[in-house]
Amino acid sequence: MRPTVYTSRPRDSYPARLLRALLSAIIPGLGQLVAGVRRRAFFLIAIFAVVTIAAIVILSRGVDAIAGWVVQPKVLLALLWVDIIVMLIRLFAVIDAWLTAKTGAMKPARQKGSRMLLTGLGLVVILVFTVAPHAVAGYYTIVSRNLLTNVFAPGSTSTTQKVTASSSGGGNSGTTTASQGQDTTTSLGTGPTITGGSDSRITILLIGLDSGYMRTGARSDSMNVATVDLKTGKVAMFGLPRNTTDVPIGPKTAAALANSSKVKTVNGKKVWTDLLNALYGTAVTHPSIAPDGGDPGAEALRETASLMLGIPIDYYAEVNMLGLADMVDAVGGVTINLKTALHITYAPLNPGEPKKYYVFNVGLNKLNGLQALAYARDRSDSDDYVRMGRQRCILMGMLYQNSVTSLTLHFGNIAKALEDNVKTSIPVSALPDLIKLRGKLDAGSMITEGFTPTNYLLSYDNGSNVLDTTKIHAAVKTILNDPAQWIADHPPAAGSGGASDCWKITK
Repeated sequence: MRPTVYTSRPRDSYPARLLRALLSAIIPGLGQLVAGVRRRAFFLIAIFAVVTIAAIVILSRGVDAIAGWVVQPKVLLALLWVDIIVMLIRLFAVIDAWLTAKTGAMKPARQKGSRMLLTGLGLVVILVFTVAPHAVAGYYTIVSRNLLTNVFAPGSTSTTQKVTASSSGGGNSGTTTASQGQDTTTSLGTGPTITGGSDSRITILLIGLDSGYMRTGARSDSMNVATVDLKTGKVAMFGLPRNTTDVPIGPKTAAALANSSKVKTVNGKKVWTDLLNALYGTAVTHPSIAPDGGDPGAEALRETASLMLGIPIDYYAEVNMLGLADMVDAVGGVTINLKTALHITYAPLNPGEPKKYYVFNVGLNKLNGLQALAYARDRSDSDDYVRMGRQRCILMGMLYQNSVTSLTLHFGNIAKALEDNVKTSIPVSALPDLIKLRGKLDAGSMITEGFTPTNYLLSYDNGSNVLDTTKIHAAVKTILNDPAQWIADHPPAAGSGGASDCWKITK
C-alpha cells in the first residue's frame, strides 16, 4: 500500500491581489498573467496592444494633423465612445485581477481592522488612477464638441457666398461694384477643404462689439480684416476706422436698408452716410441680409469691408469686447512691448464698480484680461487709429504667444470664453484645414495697415472722414501681391515700434 503524500499550497494574499490589480491598471491583462489565467491575460493584452499601436500611428502624424482630424463633431463623438469602452475594459481588467485567485494558491486569509482598510483604500486609489485619464479625455472631448457646435457655423464650405469687390475709383467719385464671386477651394491635405478667394487666400473679418454697461445696443468698435495666403502662409491685417463715413454697401445691405435715411446714392452706388461703426447696429435688425442664418449686422459689415478693401472676404468672426478680457485671462495673459509709458483711466464695466487706473511701463508688460481690455480700448491720450493698432496688437499677441501645450492646459477656460463671447460664420468643415494652416503662418513677415485719414483721407463730411477707396485698393493690392515692395516703400520710422507691432516679443 502506497503512502499518502500531503503537499502544502501557498496562500494567496490581499497585497498580492492588490499588486496584480495595479499591474492590470498599467497594462490590462498583466495582472491576470501573473495570476496564471493565461487565456484571459492574452486576450486583454492583445486589446491593449491594438489600442497602443493605433495611438502611436495617430500621434506620429503630428499635432496639427491630429488637431485637424479631431475638430469634427462626429469624430469627437466617436472618440468619446472609444474612450468609454477602453475605460470599461481597463476597469474590468483591474477588478478581475483583484478577484481572481492565483492558480494553485489557497484563498487569502481574511484581514481585519487597519489592514483591511488599507487594502480597500489601495484598490480605490488604483481604480481612480485607472479612470482619471479617461475622465480628463472625456471632459476635453465634450467641451470641444460643445464649442464646435455652439460657436462655428454648420454646413459645408462649398455653400459659402462671398462678395467680390472691384473698383475703378475711390470715395464719392468711385465706381465700386459688387457681385457674387465664384468660390474656389484650396486643400492643404486630405480631408475637408477651406473656401478661399480666386487668389487662393482665406480672409476673415474680425469684429469687436462694444455692448456692455452704460451702452445702448451694440456697435462695431473694432473692425480688422485678416488675410492669409494659402500657398505661402504670409499674413496681412487691415484695420477699418470706426469713424469713417460714406462707405459703399453691398447689394443685400442696400436692399434691406432701402428706406433708411442713412443710405444715399452717389454716382449710382449706395453708400452708408453714418459712421461705419453704426452700420452693425442698424443692419442687425434686418434678417434679410443673412437669409441663410447668421448675423445680419456682421454680414452687412462683411459686404462693406470687402468693397472698401477691394478683396473677397470669406467669413466673419465677432467677439463682444468685454469677452476679450475673458479670453486673455483664459490663455494666461498677453505680453506687450511698449515704447512709451501709458497711464489709463478706464470706465466701470458693471454698475456700482469704480473706475480702473492702470500704469503700463516702457518695455515688456504682462497684461491680464481687464488690463488688456483697457489698453485695447483707451484713446484718452491718442485717437481711434492708435487704438486700432492696439487692438491688432492684443489679437496677434494672443495668437502667437501661446504654444499648443499652453492652449491645451487652458483649453477649458478658453472654450468657455469663446462660447460666451464669439460668433462666426466659419463652418465646422473648414476647421481641419485652418488648423493645418496655422503651422504655415509666417508671423515674422506679417504686414499690418490701418487706413487712417492721414494717408487715405479723401474729404471731410460733417466732421467725419471719407476715405479714398482707390488708394486703399492700391495699397491692399501691393501688400498682397508684392509685400517686399510695400515694405521697401514704407520703412518703419526710426525708433518706432507702433502699437500694432507691440506683440512682437524678443526673448
